[in-house]
Amino acid sequence: MRILNRYFFREIASSTGLVVLVLLSLGGFIDFISQLNDIGEGDYDFIMAVQYVLLKLPRLAVGLLPVSVLIGALLALGGMASHGEMIVMRAAGIPVERIARSVAMVGLCLAVVGGVVGEFMAPQMDLYARQMRAVAKSGNAEMTGASAWLRDGNTIFNLRPSIDGIDFGGVYVFRMGDKTTLSGIGRGDSVQAEDDAWSVTNYRESILGPERVTIETYIDRSQVEDLSDLLAITEVRESSLTATALWTYVQYLRSNGLNADRYEIAFWSRISTVVGVSIMCVLALPFVFGSLRSTGAGARMLIGMLIGVGYFFLSRTLADSGAVFELSPLLVAWFPTVLLAVVTLFALSRLR
Repeated sequence: MRILNRYFFREIASSTGLVVLVLLSLGGFIDFISQLNDIGEGDYDFIMAVQYVLLKLPRLAVGLLPVSVLIGALLALGGMASHGEMIVMRAAGIPVERIARSVAMVGLCLAVVGGVVGEFMAPQMDLYARQMRAVAKSGNAEMTGASAWLRDGNTIFNLRPSIDGIDFGGVYVFRMGDKTTLSGIGRGDSVQAEDDAWSVTNYRESILGPERVTIETYIDRSQVEDLSDLLAITEVRESSLTATALWTYVQYLRSNGLNADRYEIAFWSRISTVVGVSIMCVLALPFVFGSLRSTGAGARMLIGMLIGVGYFFLSRTLADSGAVFELSPLLVAWFPTVLLAVVTLFALSRLR
């Protein structure tokens, strides 16, 4: 059985790797096309656009892993069925349950690989890609830790992460007078888009005059609009957080009486997606033992794409509607995977 397990792993893993490569090439090309309009803005050039797309690929690969595993398993197991290998296994007395267990182990290994990439590579690379792009487009900005610095004439802005992770980050403003003296210091809690314009909430600025200090509550809106790309990198995004950091952030929001559903859904969705990868692998078995065992690779790929796209849209629809209808984050995140498991078990039970 060890030889059989290794054979399943080699065939399914190689087919899945090929599918991931094809889908990443397509997704990366589309992402690169979307960057063409930004090339030439500030210091953002062709090379940086390519780097940005490459840095985003691990996150894309993790998102495409369930459908990639399904298509890869359909191609690999379908090829075995077309060459009569599945019939030989059954004739040798190997039950469907044993084959399903071997296939599930392959799916579990691929899920572990996807989980490692999604936890230790994709978030950090996604965050760096957003920071690099925003700083390059701004031209004269610099990143130091979690904040960004930008100079606009005699005004220096410092952009920091937001307090609640929902709005954009807070802004510190330093105005320089003659002979590089400090003429004003301002601070705003967060930056928001309201009525197609940017505004700074709770903004206060101390104007340092020769004889006295005055307080202003107004900041030039056009200056804030120029910061829109940099403000985006101060927002807390699920894609830029590891699962551990995401759960810690959920607890932080709850302890401060803030709505954490969006981030809790993201946390449980990551775990359910990893579980779904193993289930997707097993789901290919009923097709190769059933009506698709004598069909070509194109039909199998089409079936895999339809199931994968349906799984993706169901997950996204539930995630988007969960906040609207105040559904349980656990229900929203796990329902597609549980439904997939039920369908897989039902299909396997009908195999003879």
